[in-house]
Amino acid sequence: MSDQETVLKGVNAIKGGPRALRLYMDVCAKCGTCAEVCPVYYGKQDPKYNPANRSDLIRSLYKRHNTLAGKIFGGLSGAKDFDQAEFEEWQDIFYSCTTCRRCAQFCPVGIDNSVITRKGRTILDGLGRTPARLQKVVKTALDTHNTDGASADAFNAAIAFIEEEMREEHGVDIKIPVDVVGAEYFYLPPSGDALVNIEATMGVAKVFHVLGMGDKWTMSSKCFDGANYGLFTGNDAHMKATNKACVDEAKRLGVKVLLMGECGHAHRVMKRMMESSKWWGDLPFQVINCMEWTAEQIRAGKLQFDKSKNPESVTYHDPCNFAKSCNIIEAPRVILRAACTEVREMTPHGAENWCCGGGGGLAAMNEILEFRMTVSGVKKHEQIKATGAEYVATACANCKRQLAQLMEHHKEDIAVGGVHDMLSRAILVDGKAANRKCYD
Repeated sequence: MSDQETVLKGVNAIKGGPRALRLYMDVCAKCGTCAEVCPVYYGKQDPKYNPANRSDLIRSLYKRHNTLAGKIFGGLSGAKDFDQAEFEEWQDIFYSCTTCRRCAQFCPVGIDNSVITRKGRTILDGLGRTPARLQKVVKTALDTHNTDGASADAFNAAIAFIEEEMREEHGVDIKIPVDVVGAEYFYLPPSGDALVNIEATMGVAKVFHVLGMGDKWTMSSKCFDGANYGLFTGNDAHMKATNKACVDEAKRLGVKVLLMGECGHAHRVMKRMMESSKWWGDLPFQVINCMEWTAEQIRAGKLQFDKSKNPESVTYHDPCNFAKSCNIIEAPRVILRAACTEVREMTPHGAENWCCGGGGGLAAMNEILEFRMTVSGVKKHEQIKATGAEYVATACANCKRQLAQLMEHHKEDIAVGGVHDMLSRAILVDGKAANRKCYD
């Protein structure tokens, strides 16, 4: 099948697809609002970065082949036919969108250009034109159940190391149970929070310990990564296969709660897409995010902190998938306010936050580092700098990577880390906070 046939097949399928996507093919008024609020267009006002123009690559083909006006009046109705030269730029254009959904918040008719972006990526994926780095990440995840390709032995070694670090910090044994069938909670973070950015997992482990629930939770040596890059590549089969491995493990363990970690897109796929759409039918467990759960314990007065352990000024970056797609906005702030001396807000923040510049899988793509540093990440750099904060907390492995690189690129002396990282440093265990090491 030629490129043209594959592209048109994918575009024409919209006619039988979700109603919202069909609606987006008809209602754009070209008002320019989406461009005004887009982090990419803010960074560089190039027409190809205008969300409406990007969506028109799909919209114009749809109109040409699926509407009467497009068939009769052609370009006069905004319709165009397939152009191979234009198509050769699709990968660059559709992977310049961070899929942050900010456009949908401000569009007067509610068009979510990220949905159209994902359709473009779906078509590219069908042609084998997904960026090589993302193809590799997806294949690794499907083969090993984690995006790092780490073995069970590597995971177990990492957990042993984390336990030893917590023992040194607090002088007591704080265990991280692994592969415990019959546990009440199954903690599923992004793999980086177990293998690299360990303080987030340390924080969660300390909460369970302080609550006297050290024997009621578990992690899995087979399935320790909630990340799901099928969402970013537009490949539904890959997205569901990655998701099903996690769901099957939760069922095997017999847990009552699947406690998702600090990963916005993982929680969104699991909670807002899988659970609500019942991909695998009714589930024998609840899906809850660890930040919501920890915030609930703090509100109930069950956790105590020594804020002096976090003396630096802290600002929180709302990951787009948490704030916009899952409405998890207040919980991380409850944790940070409890554990930190000073928390400052960016303007705007919450659901109206600006993307870090690495959303939609872009943070994993080293080949577009310059674009992420000097185009898509420009606004976020300005926001962080304006707060004067010394530390940026966020709840997403992709955001952490993007923000750390952004601070390094712009030579800012600003640390980046997770929400439970700050909790780990200040939470009182047996009445004392950690005698901590530096994990930066």
